Amino acid sequence: AMLLLSVLGEGTFLNLLAFLERHAPDPVTAAVTRLARQDEARHVAFAMSHLEYEQAVDPSLQGALRRAIERRHEVLLTTGGLSTEVYDALIVLAAGAWRPDAIAAGFRAVTALMAEMADGRERRLARLGFPTSDAHALAQLHTRNFM
Repeated sequence: AMLLLSVLGEGTFLNLLAFLERHAPDPVTAAVTRLARQDEARHVAFAMSHLEYEQAVDPSLQGALRRAIERRHEVLLTTGGLSTEVYDALIVLAAGAWRPDAIAAGFRAVTALMAEMADGRERRLARLGFPTSDAHALAQLHTRNFM
């Protein structure tokens, strides 16, 4: 649960919250997302430290972590990817305007966000000792709500 929620889920939310802060329509929204990101960062740091410790004590834990990611993906297979509604909303938010060039820039920003999220998941999994190719493959197994 700690891996799925804190390392992968909240870890991915760090990228989302940074994106929302960057593209916030007003200072209050930017401040709220910055504070939420700080809180999520503490959760992720604690979970990473805890799982690193647990794996040092029990190296076989990595197999259980891998199976948890794969099992969650199999159960939620039909919910994989990002919902169209959230995707479109993020593009409009990042665009900041309805002009075609702004929408195109918003699309590029969301595409970059998705890559940052996958890279972050991959880095955290590699830090937990997964081989690079496994970390990459497991990082791709996320749900519609970025988890």
